Amino acid sequence: MANLGKCYDSTCCVNDAVCCTMNLTTGESTTIWENETSFVVNGTVMIENNGSPGTPSASLFVNGASANIVVGPGECRSVTLNNLELIVLNGVGGTGTASIKVSFSLNYKY
Repeated sequence: MANLGKCYDSTCCVNDAVCCTMNLTTGESTTIWENETSFVVNGTVMIENNGSPGTPSASLFVNGASANIVVGPGECRSVTLNNLELIVLNGVGGTGTASIKVSFSLNYKY
């Protein structure tokens, strides 16, 4: 977490944690986070697919390219990445709707 209420005379760091739950269907693409700053951001992304068997899997795309991580119903995966610009989830396979929990940490210096 950021140190609030304290000024720094030199470069410091920020560690933010974000968590959200979403519904994902096959063919749907959802932007989870986009870097709108000039900071180099590193972080860890965790995806938990709480969908029932036969519902869509969640495919992770980072910076416009596949991260080669597909999380099926009942599965959970995490990955640590650097130079994050864009985090997107795509719904693949299955039918219906899957409940997906996405948690990620963002680490950067300012």
